[in-house]
Amino acid sequence: MTQVTHLPPDSGVADIIELVEKDGTVIIDDFVSQPWLAEFNAAVQTSIDKYEPYDYGEPEAMEFLGHRTVRLNGLISKSSNYIDLMTDERLLGVMDHFLAPNCGQYRLNSSEVIEIHGGETAQELHVDDMIWPAHYWAPDRMLQFNCMVAGTDFTVENGATQVVPGSHLWDDPERVAKPEEITQAVMQAGSVVLVAGKTLHGGGTNTSGDRRRAIVTSYVLGWLRSQENHFLHTSVEQARDWPERVRQLFGYDLYSHYDENIDAGPLGYYEYRSPAVLFE
Repeated sequence: MTQVTHLPPDSGVADIIELVEKDGTVIIDDFVSQPWLAEFNAAVQTSIDKYEPYDYGEPEAMEFLGHRTVRLNGLISKSSNYIDLMTDERLLGVMDHFLAPNCGQYRLNSSEVIEIHGGETAQELHVDDMIWPAHYWAPDRMLQFNCMVAGTDFTVENGATQVVPGSHLWDDPERVAKPEEITQAVMQAGSVVLVAGKTLHGGGTNTSGDRRRAIVTSYVLGWLRSQENHFLHTSVEQARDWPERVRQLFGYDLYSHYDENIDAGPLGYYEYRSPAVLFE
């Protein structure tokens, strides 16, 4: 049976890239420290306790997003140490390899807690790149990249993410994964599974009743609109206290990139200037 390869916590960016290119996914054990994880989990718990399910209006959307799943965005506004995760040098090194060649400047796409509760059924297998029409216009270009830290242990019984290693290389976009090609990202709390934008995956079935919490950070090509509207979760005043790199990832600057492969921009004007002038 196929499995997701595990790497030790001291693995370098080159080791991670090698496996993602081969399998479209990889798990890095003990990626974040236990103190970091405890601080994050404690900070977001109030928001999770107050969560009220949202009616997405369409049965298909409800089925896809989950009837027994908590989903939160805007993690930087809920836990200040989220900055450490989104700017982790290993993650950014991987994004430099997979996303930067197609845009020059990539951005934060989404910051989410996805917590699967008992009785939730398996999510339809999908690729995250399908959100944007560019996925169909340029099927050979990766548009985004998903990094999912286990906020709790991921087990087969509590809904560990299903993933299909190697599916990012399939020629037929309509191909359906066979049961023997599907595995689950079983890992301990604090580990991370990386899922490339064109790798089939989906939340698993929770039969144990134990909550399965994922801390999701995804990045997107800078010339695409991010799935999450970050500016509604934060303010310019909050952004003043962030490092410049964090502001750039959130889109508080002007997107432009010109080289022999890409001529694009400028995008994101503020008074025909870069939004960075707000922080001078």
